[in-house]
Amino acid sequence: MRRWCFIMIAAMLWLVSCTGRKAHDLSGVNGVEDLKGYSVAVAMGSSYDLMLSEIAGVDVIRLGVGELLVAVEKGRADFCIIDQFQARMLNLESRGLEIKFNNILKGTACAGFRKEDSLLCSQFNAYLGGIRNSGVYDRWLDEWKSASDSMADASLLVHRHEKQPGSRALHVGITITYPYLFLKENNLTGIEVDMFNRFCEAAGYAVDYEIYDFSALIPALNSGKIDVILSHMRRTEERAKQVLFSDAYIEGGGAAVCRSGDGMSSGERAGIRERLKDSFNNNLIVEQRWKLMADGLWVTVRISVLSILAAVMAGVLLCRLRMSRRRMVSLPAGIVIDLLRGIPLLVILMLMFYVIFASSRITGTWVAVMSFGLYYGAYFSEVFRTGMESVERGQWEAGLALGLGKFQTFRKVVLPQALNRIIPVLKGEVIALIKMTSVVGYVAVVDLTKASDIIRARTLDAFFPLILVSVIYILLSWLTGLGLKVLERQLTPKRRDL
Repeated sequence: MRRWCFIMIAAMLWLVSCTGRKAHDLSGVNGVEDLKGYSVAVAMGSSYDLMLSEIAGVDVIRLGVGELLVAVEKGRADFCIIDQFQARMLNLESRGLEIKFNNILKGTACAGFRKEDSLLCSQFNAYLGGIRNSGVYDRWLDEWKSASDSMADASLLVHRHEKQPGSRALHVGITITYPYLFLKENNLTGIEVDMFNRFCEAAGYAVDYEIYDFSALIPALNSGKIDVILSHMRRTEERAKQVLFSDAYIEGGGAAVCRSGDGMSSGERAGIRERLKDSFNNNLIVEQRWKLMADGLWVTVRISVLSILAAVMAGVLLCRLRMSRRRMVSLPAGIVIDLLRGIPLLVILMLMFYVIFASSRITGTWVAVMSFGLYYGAYFSEVFRTGMESVERGQWEAGLALGLGKFQTFRKVVLPQALNRIIPVLKGEVIALIKMTSVVGYVAVVDLTKASDIIRARTLDAFFPLILVSVIYILLSWLTGLGLKVLERQLTPKRRDL
């Protein structure tokens, strides 16, 4: 048996090693028109994604912002396209990467507003026009560009806007994209947040930033979850049909990044021990990024605990309705259970956030708790029903024969036996619930997984944050299983020797 395990592991490693892309000759690539036949990694839903989708022969790989450079570095893509200002600020040489060509889809970044919110858009445009005419805009942008070599210094330039009592709060949807928006010591900073803070203070608004995936920004705006999109978004014809764009506030273009001539980064040259040490320092110690992971862990634990409680309550209710002798009650309950179990959890989560609670200001955390409670409540109800039906009818009759009431018979005779059979099955569902909380980042919740995504978008290290998150989830699952096992022992009747 052990021999076969080693053979299977060796086969899996061989398959993984064979999945890398073969190196291509990139010397003849000097522009977008030369990308045909090559694989190009782009941010999902970005303007570069839309542009390359219209060019036949280009293998477009759609990834998150934090995975773009990693895809090229590991050979999964020949090129990636990122903002050229961002490319200049990153130390690409240390990763064995270089800029092949610039000025891709040269354009301007705009803020996005709802179509019916033209007054707010006009105020923002008036503010931009005012600071341009006075020369403040040029001085502000020069300050940021001069600090591009050290974001530790640049982050100090951010104007901290204090909320004024009674002022309208603008909910601004953002995507973490260094250097425009990023987290330093758990504080949001960057060029765009600095600009918008100054606008809000001048116009008398309070501001609340919410982190979304880039592809979720426009749906969040149209559903009323946010008032403004501020994520270096460019105006396109398709986007303009749904979004009211402001005047441009930053000009730029994209840069095509590929592997350099030696194709080996300093990280690959260094030993494993040094690489782990550098990864630990860059991902946790620098800028106190461990605080972001700690906050994300707390959010994950809180959502997990509340969701388990909600699922238990929903499961008990659905179980009671499902076991009713009245057909008019049990049939609808069965249909609801089948529907909830048949729809993917992520779809339920998105429907709850963007459709059912679109017009409300309920936070993503509570939407996630309700979604998980309903979804896993359907599974819990079937577990409860199976456990209850596994107790023989004679146990009910015995309790009633002893003079116990119906409720007393249920609580003292039937329920302990049912719980003894339910908990071992329920353990797997509870652990699955905890692991599935990793999808709450889709509804603007910075949980453990989303925190690792934010760190990866800043450090561009795909290995360490994901491994760390995996270890934490393993520990959470182990501790949960241990707690349920203790509960199972407490509920198991002790045998007495006669």
